[in-house]
Amino acid sequence: MIDFFDDETHLLLNPRAPDEDRRQLERLRRESPSLRAHVWIATSGTTGSLRLVALSKQALLASARAVNAHLGASASDIWACVLPTFHVGGLGIYTRAALSGARVVALEWNARQFHRIAGSEQVTLASLVPAQVRDLVALGEPAPQSMRAIVVGGGPTPPDLYDGARALGWPVLPSYGMTEACSQIATASGDSPELEILDHIEIRVEEEQRLAFRSPSLLTGYAFFDSQGRVSFADPKANGWFVSEDRGEVEGRWLRPLGRAGAFVKIGGESVDLARLDAVLDSIRGNTEAAIVAVADERLGHVIHLAATTDQVDGIVEAFNARVYPFERIRGVRRVKDVPRSPLGKLLRARLNAELR
Repeated sequence: MIDFFDDETHLLLNPRAPDEDRRQLERLRRESPSLRAHVWIATSGTTGSLRLVALSKQALLASARAVNAHLGASASDIWACVLPTFHVGGLGIYTRAALSGARVVALEWNARQFHRIAGSEQVTLASLVPAQVRDLVALGEPAPQSMRAIVVGGGPTPPDLYDGARALGWPVLPSYGMTEACSQIATASGDSPELEILDHIEIRVEEEQRLAFRSPSLLTGYAFFDSQGRVSFADPKANGWFVSEDRGEVEGRWLRPLGRAGAFVKIGGESVDLARLDAVLDSIRGNTEAAIVAVADERLGHVIHLAATTDQVDGIVEAFNARVYPFERIRGVRRVKDVPRSPLGKLLRARLNAELR
């Protein structure tokens, strides 16, 4: 695992990333400024292109200190890590353990196995996404007595899911966070799902209720491709403040997220940029009128469907699925009379969604 206290810099990539994405991300890292003691993590830009987020190890440690303090984490704790370490959700577990001296038990996700190992290993802390919590509720087994906190991130925790988990004794704590802040920004505590802003970060509300943050846990900058296809690097902060695409309300030290301003959805805890998926589809659909739509799903939050004016789309679906991550693959096809577009050819997604409903 990464040494969070040395000067080495790391590029963390999803091992299942499509080959073309991997090549682009490696080029971004190679042609970006050389940064000491950093971790580069892949994400999607608002224009649909891939980019890398540069997080300093000091920023990761600042986040970890705040989370450990909020959870009362210590060397006596045992973390279960079932989240990928190429995202801040999994990486943050190891950062917190490096500070507190806690032990980490890593395993692939399976609800029954998680329940069994959490009991046998006396796990006390874990981080899950809502889909994994839903799997535990469906399993119906009571939580091990050792478990004292499960931080739930990567998307909102619906009230029925929160109540169902709590009824089984799973001490779920809804949270809100982002890669640019090295993980958690606000997390519940005790028996309330309300989100308390952690002590490492300041939040203010900008125009259109967009959330802005200032913290030692914030990113150093983004590496991205400019309009000419050249690699660029930029720090998006202004006077130490990072203005996000998320909307919300703040009252004292309490945060109420109101959703993303851009065309992003959550699928199984993963942030998915629909603009990027649109670009993939447009490159392979030819003259076929088709569009990507995100359909609400009880377990995963959303799933991807293809809306098309013809049923002859097997080749498009196959080509699309080969170029995206597994959670982004098309899971259904919806036949439509037409795909609404602006005079300039831009997809009118809201109108398409309304017609499908």
